[in-house]
Parts: sequence; C-alpha cells; structure tokens
Amino acid sequence: MPEPGYFVLHPAVLPPLKAGSYTLHGEVEEMAGGAVEPLDAHLTVSSPRYTMPPDQILSTFPPANGTGSFQDVLPQIVLKRRTLPWERPLAGAGAESETPWLALVVIAEGEGSLSSEAKVEDCVTAGTTLPVPEDRDTATSVYLSVTETVVKGVFPTIEDVRLLAHVREVDVGDSELMGGDDDGFLAVVAANRLPQPGFDAEGNPTVPRKYLACLVNLEQQWGRLPPVPPDTALEKRFDAVAVIQDLRGAAASRAADPDRTVMGGPAPAIAAGDRPAPDTTTRAVHAGAAWAAEPASIAAAAVSAAPEEAATVVREAMGSAWRLPIEGIVAEEPVYRFPVLAHWSFTVSGDPTFEQLLQGLDVGLLGTLRGDLPEPTDKQREREAEEAKRRTPAPARPEPELAETGHVGLPHQTRRGDHVEAWFRGPLSPHPTVRDEPVDGRLPLAHASDQLRVVVPDGREDVSLAAAFEIGRLLGLSQTAVVNALLRWRQEQFGAERAARLAAEAAKGVEPAGELPAGRDPGLGALIGRGFVLGAAKEPDAVLAPSRPLVDPGRPLAYAEGDLDRLVADGLGISLDAVQRAAKQLGEVGALAEAPVASAGDGAKPDGATDQALHADLDAAVGSLAAEALGRIRPPRPGPPIFPPLRPGVLERLTEPPKEQR
Repeated sequence: MPEPGYFVLHPAVLPPLKAGSYTLHGEVEEMAGGAVEPLDAHLTVSSPRYTMPPDQILSTFPPANGTGSFQDVLPQIVLKRRTLPWERPLAGAGAESETPWLALVVIAEGEGSLSSEAKVEDCVTAGTTLPVPEDRDTATSVYLSVTETVVKGVFPTIEDVRLLAHVREVDVGDSELMGGDDDGFLAVVAANRLPQPGFDAEGNPTVPRKYLACLVNLEQQWGRLPPVPPDTALEKRFDAVAVIQDLRGAAASRAADPDRTVMGGPAPAIAAGDRPAPDTTTRAVHAGAAWAAEPASIAAAAVSAAPEEAATVVREAMGSAWRLPIEGIVAEEPVYRFPVLAHWSFTVSGDPTFEQLLQGLDVGLLGTLRGDLPEPTDKQREREAEEAKRRTPAPARPEPELAETGHVGLPHQTRRGDHVEAWFRGPLSPHPTVRDEPVDGRLPLAHASDQLRVVVPDGREDVSLAAAFEIGRLLGLSQTAVVNALLRWRQEQFGAERAARLAAEAAKGVEPAGELPAGRDPGLGALIGRGFVLGAAKEPDAVLAPSRPLVDPGRPLAYAEGDLDRLVADGLGISLDAVQRAAKQLGEVGALAEAPVASAGDGAKPDGATDQALHADLDAAVGSLAAEALGRIRPPRPGPPIFPPLRPGVLERLTEPPKEQR
C-alpha cells in the first residue's frame, strides 16, 4: 500500500486468461480400478465488449457536461477493474499481450457522428468481423463514425495505445474514488488530444468549443490507426488547436436541399476551411464564431425525465451534437465505425487556467504604491494594451474604506438580494484582538458560516469569521481523505439511520415486524436479521408460521395392535419368552443370535397344494409389477425365446390393463 500522498504507476496488469472460449482437458493416469475417460470441459471467460457496466467507471475527466479550462490536461477515464484494458486480445498488433484493446478518443463537433442504439453487428466497419461473434455483452450498442481524415489526425497510433493505458495504485484512505473500489488498484485510459477552445476572428482563444470523449473498441481495427511517424518526421512545434475536419456546414447544405441527394445529385462540397492545408495558420483556420453554438440543456433534460429514463436521456443529450449523417456527406474517403463502450461530452470555455491567472496576478499588498512595483516588461505592456483595446474602460476605482482595526469595507449582497456594505478583515491584524477561549474543549461558535456574521456598532455585518469558516471548509474538502471519510459516513451511518427510520414508519402497526427497526445500527440488514431471529425465538408461529412434523403418520395397522415385540418374534418364528430369559445373561443381541429359528429340513418339501398356492401368489405379484412398469406388452421379437416359458396364467395377468385404465 502506498504511503498517504503518494501513488505507484504500473505499465499494465495482465489477466491470467483473456476473454474468449477455452477447453479444459483433464486426464487421470494409473488408476487402480481401470482407465478413466478423459474430460473436455468448455468454458467462456467474459469481459465487456460493446458497453461498459456503470459500476466499472469510477470517474472521468473532464467531468461529464462540464465547462471550464481543460486545455492543459489530457482527458481520461478511471476504471475499477485493473485488468480491464488488457482482458481482450488485440490480434496482430504486435506485443499483443501488453496492447490494450481500448482507446479513449476525443473529437470536436463536426468531426464525427455518434449513432443511436443499433445492433452490435452494425457497430463495426463494414467487412470487419470480431472474433467469436457470439461473445457479446449486450444486443445493442452505439458506434462512432469518423472519416479517414479524422482517424489519421486525432486517433492514437498503435504505439500510443500502449502508453495511454496504465494501472495506478493509490492509498485507499487518501482518495475519494475509493467509495467504489476495494483494493486501491485502478486502470486509467487517457486520450492523446489536448482539447482546445475555438478562436474568434482575431485569433483569440475565447470561443467555447464542445468535445466528445469516446471509449472505443479497437478489436480487428487496429490497422486503421495512423501509422507511427519516423523520427525524421517529428516536428518540434505541436499545434494542438488545428482543425481536422468540420462537416457541419456540409450537413446543413444537405439538409437544406435533400431532393438533390435523394435524386442522386452530387454530394455537398466541403468548405476549404473544413479541411485545412498543413501550412494553414491557426488564425485563418479558426476564423468565424462557428464554434459558439449554444449546447443543449442537459441538466434540464435530466430533471424533466422520469427516474428510470434519466440516464438514457442524459446520454442522448450529450451526444445530440454528434448526429451528423457523415456516410451520406463524405463520399470520396472511407468512413470507419468503432464500437463505443462509454462516452461523455464537455466544453472548453477558453477562460484562462489557474496557472495563467496566478501568473498575471498583481501581488501588491494593500497600500502598496505604484512606484514600489518593478517596471513592467515589454511583453506585459503589450498584453495590457491588447486587453485595454478589448474591454471598455472601467470607472475609476474609489479609495478603499479602511478601519484602524484592519477591516475593509466591501460591497455585500445578502440572501434577500439587498446590496449593502460589510466589513471584512483577514487573519493578519494590525492590533491585538480578543480571541474566544474554548469551553469544555470546544469554541463557543456556531457550525454554519451564515450564523457567524457579527453586527458591529455601525449596523454593518462583519463577515470575517464567515469567510474563515468557508475557506476552512473548502481546504478540508480539498483533501481526498476527508472527502472519502464523509462519503463512508454518508453511506454507512447516515444511510443506515435514514433507512431504519423509514422502515420504522412503514412497519408501524405490523407485529412483530414493527419492532425490528426500533434500534439503531450501522447495517440495516444486520439489524433486520437480528430482529427477525429474536422475534422468531419469542413467537415462532407468528413469524415463521406453524411448524410441520418431519414425518406424517401413515394409515393405522390393524394387525399391529397389542405387543409389538411378540408380533415381530412370531413373524420371525422365534420364541419371545426364550429370548427374554436369555437376554438377562447374554444381552439382547446375544440372545437373538442364540435363538433357534424354525426352518424346513433339507429333505422336507411342501405338498402340492401349498406349492401351487405359492406359485400363484408369486405369479400375481410379478404380473402386477410388470404391468404397472410397462403399461402394455411389447410385441415379441422374432426368433427363439430368450427366457423360459411362463407358467399358465402369467401372460394373461401381464396383458391385463392397469387398474387406473379399466
């Protein structure tokens, strides 16, 4: 286990068996009782193929439907099972045992199309057949359609695929993701594209740009990935914002004149700017504000949908911007299909990142004069001049309102919407202050920041403590161990207490189940189980229903009335009195062993009448059993009889129908 604050990276964790069909062959050698037939057992190792189970996705970055400055971080998805990216073979890719079959690709609006639900057979490029087609985890899935231009421009190479997946071993107590994990090993699949905002007419990255991240299946299609460029072809400048292909203009032209397409007319032409030449400048490529289309309100769609349909509605809303029929638009180049196991959309806003904000921060403290700052550089002067041209001049800032205690007067908007003035002071005070002393180990303060506002004599609120509490709360939430502890508390303690109270309300008036949720226990299941056991012990008939005897009594035996010991002895032909006398000296077992049993002598034979009666009873018993077992007599086979002839009367009894058929 890594130390808190550290994690360990592993290049791959390979499964013992990859997904597929296997035959288990077993043999036993040198058995004393003879040879044993070998065993061939067939088994199937399953793994996700067309869709990713929700419980296997721990997190995504950028967050789904998020908007922000994500241009400096590669998108990634975190999976719960450490071996998942390597559980399927990527045949023919070279070093296939260590090559993931999954890749995370990022496309912008206009660069591809995300289908609706389709049969899994249609989720791959035409002419491509995945190995073992019957191995499927779902009947329908979605696929990503992209042109060869986009694949060659933004998809990772086969060498990149090996480097973009790894396993991360983290401290279980130092990660908020551990609420869904149990061992600290996580599989991470990263993309190879830095999403960038759109550029306005002047080349400034200020236009929001929407992207779609797709976790795709590369089985049998790794050969369509872009080739690995030679070392001599590598460029020192990486243009991460170059447009690969934008088919939205062509799609709009096709939708405006559908008759031409239906009647077999030429496909709409793709604008030159949609497929820029390699030497096109970034400013010319991003001319226009086409990227500023208003995204669909995914949050509103999720709220208005039914609970059982919310997940589907959100997925459809996030993919609504990628519904271009590119197969009908692009006719001069191949279009590939890749199965999509998971997808989400996000928007790069074009706002400065946190690092850029800090680099442009004026660190002059309160009261610092202009002459105390160092002279700005030429680059800073140029940047200030450009910013001054783009923004309207702000009114002159009034002088700050200061108090001798270090408080600063700041505008404040209350919860009611009133605009007032409030006092604020930071932790560094120019004068000694009176601090509250703990009472019984605790400070006499409230626990919510809204309750910590103090009204000073001039009628204004002092929000210093409220701000301090809020900053402390944010600092605590920035520690993943604190978030993990809060999640565990909510899942175990809070959830159990809430479920117990709901069960108590639902079980009012129901006995003895009404007494089960009366107590409090972190595990509601254990609470209910213990309550049922105690209730069953007190009132078994009320909780578990009346018990039934193990053996039901049969019909009474009329001949068994009286002394059973004498009845058994008479039936066996032994003297009960002699056995009881001998049992006093030899015991019951010895007395029974020594008791003489009446038997016919070697030469004794029953008379003719007795013999005939015994044979008749035997024939009747055999005939009845045979008739009940067979129901009817099969026709005799040709040839000599196998068994000796039956006695007279037996055949008639065998051919007689059973009683239930009479």
